[in-house]
Amino acid sequence: MRVVIFDMDGTIIDSATAIEKTINGIRARLNLEPLSTDFIVKAINEPGRNLALEFYGMSSPSGSLKAGFEADFKINYDLYATTYNGIKELLEKIRANGDKIALASNAPAKTLEQILKRNEIFELFDLVVGVDENIPQKPDPTMLLVVKEKLGVNRAVFVGDSLKDEGAAINAKMPYIHVNWGFGTSADKNSFVANKPSEIYDILVSHI
Repeated sequence: MRVVIFDMDGTIIDSATAIEKTINGIRARLNLEPLSTDFIVKAINEPGRNLALEFYGMSSPSGSLKAGFEADFKINYDLYATTYNGIKELLEKIRANGDKIALASNAPAKTLEQILKRNEIFELFDLVVGVDENIPQKPDPTMLLVVKEKLGVNRAVFVGDSLKDEGAAINAKMPYIHVNWGFGTSADKNSFVANKPSEIYDILVSHI
């Protein structure tokens, strides 16, 4: 049995506008000039960057800033985030092929079910895993390994859009499919690359 694990933001859901509006909304309250969407989405998907410093000019975010970000992000996500064209059809086709499907996102675990239900794809996932006190963000491989353990499978492939996703797959020792419509880039020449959702299915069937 195999599980196909998907990242969320930039892979199955286009949340660039929601992220940009949230960050620039906080910057406006701090009397800072807005940042471009390209700069923001690139920064959040590259490992090792101090986002609090780059986005808000502080070495670490305060508790109130974190709470404000989560509240603003929920509002903006509901308003602007949508599933990429062809994703729901892809998930349905993968399930019909007999594979399990899971989500592994750097978003807080408590937010994921509502997001997926709003986009009418929650029921297509066998397991949804996000960040909490026991599961760190990617590129740490923990959430990918948790998916394999909880679903009881010995084969897995991860689909994502960033260096953090690629690093998590490498650390978890599983194949990685990089989607070119997302927020980041691929560095590993051994990674598979998909230019549209239907190509993910073709790679799964023909190469993995």
